[in-house]
Amino acid sequence: MKTIRYSFVATFILLCAVAWAATPKYIFYFIGDGMGLGQVQALRTYFKATGDTLAPTMHFYDFPVAGIVSTYSADSDITDSAAAGTALACGSKTRNGMIGMDADTVALTSIAKKMKASGRGVAIMSSVCIDDATPASFYATVPSRHQYHSIASQGAASGFDLLAGAYFRDPYGVRAHTQGNVFAEYQASGYTVVRGRDGYTLPQDASRVLWLDNDSTTENTIGYVVDGDNGDMSLPCMVRAGIEYLYKRYPRGFFMMAEGGAIDHMGHSNDPSGLMGEMCEFDAAVREAYEFYKRHPRETLIIITADHETGGLSLGVEGSKGPALNNLQCAHVSKAQFSNALRDLLKSQGSKVEWSVVRQFIENTLGLGSTITITPGEEGALMIALQDVVDSRGKDVKTLYANFDYLTNLIYILYSHKCGLGWTTYSHSGNPVPFFAIGAGAERFENQGWMENTAIPHILGGMIK
Repeated sequence: MKTIRYSFVATFILLCAVAWAATPKYIFYFIGDGMGLGQVQALRTYFKATGDTLAPTMHFYDFPVAGIVSTYSADSDITDSAAAGTALACGSKTRNGMIGMDADTVALTSIAKKMKASGRGVAIMSSVCIDDATPASFYATVPSRHQYHSIASQGAASGFDLLAGAYFRDPYGVRAHTQGNVFAEYQASGYTVVRGRDGYTLPQDASRVLWLDNDSTTENTIGYVVDGDNGDMSLPCMVRAGIEYLYKRYPRGFFMMAEGGAIDHMGHSNDPSGLMGEMCEFDAAVREAYEFYKRHPRETLIIITADHETGGLSLGVEGSKGPALNNLQCAHVSKAQFSNALRDLLKSQGSKVEWSVVRQFIENTLGLGSTITITPGEEGALMIALQDVVDSRGKDVKTLYANFDYLTNLIYILYSHKCGLGWTTYSHSGNPVPFFAIGAGAERFENQGWMENTAIPHILGGMIK
């Protein structure tokens, strides 16, 4: 009888230990905006092609739990970031353009708010605007993602410990045609505002922090990695500073959502080198969380997914011999910066545009024609396109975040093909996205099969103690 009793006690203790180990104290929720399966596979192939100097450590795509996630919204097979962000934050499908409410406009409660109510610290951060659709889905409720002033105001009222990102799109209510200063609202709610590098060491005596980029003129992003403009802020630095800030303040643990928002920008632009820069930066941000996980493996959960795929990216295009992603190292500017520089170059030449000057510019910035071989036929097509631009015949390509002249677009199509990459759209696709997890509670995401994006916050909610 004693043996049975002791066996029962031992089993009970073991079950309690397992349950405790599977309940995370620290939760990292990484969202790669626009990051589909093609983007992740491209990152893996890029590391392989260029010699992975981080090979001894673990990339996020090697996490032990992996799956596939649906992205459709309540009213479309191709979602936007608002509906997808709401699904990932609140666990409910909604219509495109809506944030923090279901398809019937009923307000929802995000997993971040539930985590805050449980006594955890909460940080929401992004490499793009903090009032962008995905981060906003964790703290705001609006029928339209374009209600930027209201979204920013709700951030001030959220009580979250750290909000970090590029800037606000309508801090003074100009677009909303209403008077208001959201910075005053944040200060009234106890937020200390820090800018750029000042946030690398967040003020520990601040009850709450709003961390924004120094550059308020380029509101859409903290700067693209390939341009080297993000010295003031970077997603890995945000994660590192957020960990230091929250860990010291919350013995009950914390919840952190970190979005690689510019991955989406590069998908919209069909910019292969820009995309790889953002993917590497996203991987580096996850590494910051992974280093924390190694110190607290029984208490930390890291999950990674995406809101949708952007660009319809594929590895392998007709006529190519396969991926040649080492060619991505030849580019030193984003497509947007390339386009602006090319326009300035053509304008400086006036009516006498010399192909040799333009070719040299292309060689210097992308390596096309020098490091990357192009055929006489390909060069001829570019020369014709240049003449079309000079004669105002070439049609510009308009994407969500930028407009590209006809020649720039043709150059980047060629550049992508030389890297062995293809694109199908300048917008979102309906493709599924990946899911990865490691740590305490990761086993709850196993055997999910083809998972609905709405399931993720529900599973996380079941971990709240």
